[in-house]
Amino acid sequence: MILKEALDFGTKILKNKGIERPRLEAEILLSHALNQPRIYLHSHSTQELLPFYEMLFTNFIQRRENHEPIEYIINKVNFYGEEFYIDRGVLIPRPETEILVDKAKDIIIQNACENIIEIGIGSGIISIMLALLLHDSNLNFHASDISPEALFNTHVNLKRFQITNLKLYKSAFLDFNTTQNITFDLLISNPPYIKSGESLPPSLSFEPQSALFGGEKGDKILHHIITLAHQSKIPHLICEMGYDQKASIESFMQTIPHTKLEFYQDLAGLDRGFVIQF
Repeated sequence: MILKEALDFGTKILKNKGIERPRLEAEILLSHALNQPRIYLHSHSTQELLPFYEMLFTNFIQRRENHEPIEYIINKVNFYGEEFYIDRGVLIPRPETEILVDKAKDIIIQNACENIIEIGIGSGIISIMLALLLHDSNLNFHASDISPEALFNTHVNLKRFQITNLKLYKSAFLDFNTTQNITFDLLISNPPYIKSGESLPPSLSFEPQSALFGGEKGDKILHHIITLAHQSKIPHLICEMGYDQKASIESFMQTIPHTKLEFYQDLAGLDRGFVIQF
């Protein structure tokens, strides 16, 4: 088949499966298979698609029609204007997490933070973006995760963006710091916060469940991180949370001494995260 026929084929299959942007995604997948920009598909629409590339494109289409996220198929995700490597085994970054980055950047600047710790690094997008945005600062980033896939994704992105001031630890929460004894100024986390058993779209079944579900009410890990920050004498904490967890955080904070608790909203006006000063 020629390129135009391949696009028509892919578009039809994705449309029949209810994919919202079937033509666009077919173009993205074909351009990825050919390692060419999308405009190439239109300027070479009558070019014959060689058997190897036809097989590769067909495989991509089959994966997408099964609702596998396109980011995993092409190993790319856009975040904060940058293109990051992403693969199965880590959570796909959401646009609302860009707000977390902005809030964290403000905290770092306003409080002259130097040592920053991120719990649950995932693909590394939060700490790496902060390192890029604050590249003139004397900052030291530290990050923990128990997932080998997450540490690999972050390692790839560290190399891609040539970040040298971020140290990775294969560790749960702050366990690594029992021997390191680092004094942190800010703790950042985008932890699992969905209630166990909650019904999710098919595409989310491809994402690591350990990065999605946060216990019976979804707030178990959030509470644990708050406790860790307080016990470790980390003066500033910023966390993403579920839209319906404000009351849970407010109630829990009644048991934790602190000087400030603020919540912030996403672009839809929903509660999306909190900032605590101890």
